Amino acid sequence: MTPALARVELLVWRPANPGDPGDLAAGWPEVLQVRAGASPWRLPGVALRAGEPVRAAAARVAYAVGLTLPARARVLSAHRQRATPGSPVRLTLVVDGGWVAALEVPLLASNLASCRCQPATHHRRWAHAETTNPATLDALRAALSHPARENSQP
Repeated sequence: MTPALARVELLVWRPANPGDPGDLAAGWPEVLQVRAGASPWRLPGVALRAGEPVRAAAARVAYAVGLTLPARARVLSAHRQRATPGSPVRLTLVVDGGWVAALEVPLLASNLASCRCQPATHHRRWAHAETTNPATLDALRAALSHPARENSQP
C-alpha cells in the first residue's frame, strides 16, 4: 500500500459585505494566508496526526493563527494529489474556519501579526480570493453557499 500524508487547512475569509457574507455583489472575499520565510503563501494548516480527529487538527490551526474554531466547523473540500516516485499520496482537507469582519483582525502595515507557532514564525496576510489556487476557490464557494455562522468572531 502506498503511504499517504494528510494535511488539514483552515479557510478563514473576510467578506466584502459583513452584513451579508454570502453576497458577492461587492466582490469576492479575501482569504487568510500564511507563509514561513520565502515559502509560497497558502492557507494555514497542519499535518494530521495518526488517530487525530480532523476537528482537533483544525482547532490547532485556528489557535496558531489567533482564532477560535467555529462550533459548526465543517470540511468544505478534499483534494488528493497522486503519489510520485519518492513522494507519498497527499490528501488535503479544507475546513471552514468561518468569516471575520475587517475590524476584528488588526492589521500591521499590509500584513497581519505573526502567528503563535514555535519555533517558526509565520507571516499572515489577506489575499484576494481570485489570486488563490483552484482548491481554495472550491472551498470558498462551498463556504459562501452556506455561511457557517451568522455572526463573525475574532
